[in-house]
Amino acid sequence: MTSRADIEAPRGPSGAQQSEPNRLRPNTPLDPAGLFDLPSEESRTLKDIVANLQRVPEPLINEPMPDPFVLRLTANSPGGARTAGLWLVATTNDQPFAFRLYRFVGGTWVPHMVEGKHRAIFPEGKLPAWWNAGELDPLSPDLPRDLVLARWAPEIDVRNGLLTLHYTARDRAGILRTAYATASVIDGEWTDHGFLDVNVRVKDLAPDYPGGPAGDNPVIGMIDGHVAATVDAEGKERTFLLTKVDGNGLQWTDPVTQERRKASTPILSHEFKQDADGRITLLGPARVLLTNGPHHDGLIEGQFVVNENGQSHLIYSAGFFGNSEYRTYIASLDLLANKVGDERLLIDSQSPALGGQWNGPGHPSLVRLGEGLYAMYLHVWRNGTEYGKDGDQRKAIQRHVAFKDLEGRPCEPFLVEERFSG
Repeated sequence: MTSRADIEAPRGPSGAQQSEPNRLRPNTPLDPAGLFDLPSEESRTLKDIVANLQRVPEPLINEPMPDPFVLRLTANSPGGARTAGLWLVATTNDQPFAFRLYRFVGGTWVPHMVEGKHRAIFPEGKLPAWWNAGELDPLSPDLPRDLVLARWAPEIDVRNGLLTLHYTARDRAGILRTAYATASVIDGEWTDHGFLDVNVRVKDLAPDYPGGPAGDNPVIGMIDGHVAATVDAEGKERTFLLTKVDGNGLQWTDPVTQERRKASTPILSHEFKQDADGRITLLGPARVLLTNGPHHDGLIEGQFVVNENGQSHLIYSAGFFGNSEYRTYIASLDLLANKVGDERLLIDSQSPALGGQWNGPGHPSLVRLGEGLYAMYLHVWRNGTEYGKDGDQRKAIQRHVAFKDLEGRPCEPFLVEERFSG
């Protein structure tokens, strides 16, 4: 999801039609728009992508799609062959439904229709009762209604025969919560399990906070739930929920220096287990995985983990979401040791991978295409637009990240469209 440095943002959605994916053969000439419409047993290579480079990305869907998340299901996934293929969901904010489903069919993204209606994970009339119904955020009581009714950053984790949706919503007290729901098939029905008890208080982040409208030590919102897994020395898979503390949503004036302040935005790591009924149990206290530094312009968020070349990588965004300041970083990650290192910029507004048409690339979601090769989905602003004057006009685009070079040798991850832009 994406919370915002100085103000938070509305979001936009839509849905997808059932169809089995087209069977592109490995030697078939590739249409860049159709690179991903592949059965699960086939894959693309870096040479395929470079030979068919789409130099100027086009929106996946011609409507606002903040915080895009793309998932590939196979015939062995929950739901079976009927739901195999690529699925897309995104933020919806104050719509009467939440998280409409889209599906990749015949080289394009289309609404997923069920009985003539665009299916959403939470259809109209079936929104969870604990969700905000207009109650103000105690930390930001002047937020507009569409931001108060926050339904953000859906991500779907596939594990133990279940689909688990992790998402952000405000509760009836106006507090941003990290919540989850489960289903045995992506087009439902989904069972909502409510929010997890992971929120922290302001003075855990800013001990000198002087107090404000919400009290001396209010609860801080949590956003951007993402599941990452790793295998320990005994060969056991261990799962972690990564969430962002939304400290940038709280601002105050330092009573001594008169400087404008806001809390930090650490990404927390919670180890957890999930029972057969879908219920999640947190194992021990949270640990701070990473927090924002001076070069992050006040926040980090939108974290996503990829495991490749025997190494985990943390990909995340920083800066103000609503204009060209937003950008995306990549770093090495050791979940068990709770360490992040070797951070570097992956894509920003000056990247040739945006074709000179877009800016503010952030909130990454990655899908593995083949050995060492991933499709990366981001939201961006078209040049000349920004949140302050245009409202939320973020569009979803797709680029590629490679962890192996053209000869198939492991290398430092790189953005394909940037390296081969010339």
